[in-house]
Amino acid sequence: MRALYTAASGMTARQIQLENIANNLANATTTGYKKTRENFSDLIYQQIGGAAVGDAMQLGSGARVSALSRDFSNGNTIITTSSTDLMIDGEGFFAVENPAGETLYTRDGHFRVDLEGNLTTQDGYIVQPGFQIPQGASLMVGSDGTVSALLKTDNGTETVSLGQFEIARFPNPEALMAAGGNYYRANTAAGEAEMTVPQSNGVGSVLQYALEGSNVDVAEELISMISAQRSYELNSKAIQTADEMMQIAANLKR
Repeated sequence: MRALYTAASGMTARQIQLENIANNLANATTTGYKKTRENFSDLIYQQIGGAAVGDAMQLGSGARVSALSRDFSNGNTIITTSSTDLMIDGEGFFAVENPAGETLYTRDGHFRVDLEGNLTTQDGYIVQPGFQIPQGASLMVGSDGTVSALLKTDNGTETVSLGQFEIARFPNPEALMAAGGNYYRANTAAGEAEMTVPQSNGVGSVLQYALEGSNVDVAEELISMISAQRSYELNSKAIQTADEMMQIAANLKR
């Protein structure tokens, strides 16, 4: 009976792995998406045999997925033609504020200007620390996060300073909670957000007319999917074999 439950735990673990791979593949073209990886651990061991420590045997009871860790390595750079498309080249997150007043964090710099001139995400969340873009102005963003607008005047053009980006950096970004919509929510495990200007304190620079693509490697995911499938098949074969052995033992009484 032990083999049935042990192999079943392996099948469950591989099912979770396959579901995670499917999610990575589904987001292979999602702007700023960061892939997740499964962390496996063995299950509790049962002592069999002698009472002495040196004589006892320890028999495991299977495996499980203990955690899903997120890989925050940079994705590919996608060049665009929109002045409101921004990318962080290096560590850090854009801070945005949702309608409820909650601060969320994202690597997706696919922004836009709303009817009131605010720089926002595609969902209408205000990009922090807040930028008011004059109507008809050309937006300019420097690598150090400085934001300015180029205005046409009767005497030619005028450059107006609008402020500077502050990029969020976390002691443990892998612990951030995914909130959907390419947003992350801070928590105790991730640590307190440190707001700093680009190109300082380990934070990356800002690229305009660029977006960060997903860091999912499709070929790598397909290899992992094949490996998960083979492991699933082997565990199912172990269940089938254990069942056949139990049938043989049961038929000994006949």
